[in-house]
Amino acid sequence: MPTETRTAFVISCEHATCHVPDPWRHLLADTAMLQSHRGWDPGAAGMAGYLGQRLETPVLLGQVSRLLADANRSASNPNVHAPEIRALPRSDRDAIIQAWHAPHHAAVTAEVGNRLNAAGQVIHLSCHSFTPVLRGKRRNAEIGLLYDPRHSREQALAVLWQQRLQASSSLRTRRNYPYKGCGDGMTRTMRRRYGSAYLGFEVELNQALLEDGAFPADVLQVLHDTFTAAVEALGSTSPSKTK
Repeated sequence: MPTETRTAFVISCEHATCHVPDPWRHLLADTAMLQSHRGWDPGAAGMAGYLGQRLETPVLLGQVSRLLADANRSASNPNVHAPEIRALPRSDRDAIIQAWHAPHHAAVTAEVGNRLNAAGQVIHLSCHSFTPVLRGKRRNAEIGLLYDPRHSREQALAVLWQQRLQASSSLRTRRNYPYKGCGDGMTRTMRRRYGSAYLGFEVELNQALLEDGAFPADVLQVLHDTFTAAVEALGSTSPSKTK
């Protein structure tokens, strides 16, 4: 690795679409379910695209519904498939993993590794959105920053980012909400592979903010601007924008 540590960015969106390809479409034919938060993360791909453009880095998007193969789960997690898919023979489930789950994980793994080699530190933003109400309980935040509190630089950056978000907008920001950031998922997989030079965050936006299926530009701008300010405050040098 280089003697001078720079910071490179990786942007991904594991739940970018509710697409289900043949020959499994008939098993997940409930259109309302597919288009709900159970099938994908509405607005998350747009968030990823905006951040990728502003940070001048490619965006890695999951290609199928999380119900078919959840790219934010490890392949061995029973919840990587919806019940309708779990009922299939093992050979079919293995084929789905190889066709739709493994390629996304391989792409993110390669991107993180390449950028670590070129820079010395990688900050990975995995973009998500969450439903405003789950099981009758309303979520009381607009932005969630998920990370592993055992990773000191992840925690430090999360605190700085939250402080800047709260100072710059009226959007309520919570850390490790509405989920914990150290559970099974893409960022945990990358932490285990690459160690402390990798910083991984799941960035969650409340779907109540959506306007015509997209998050407003001012929300995305404040998310980006406060992130880059927090990175600078953490002590990183100018981010590497190697393409």
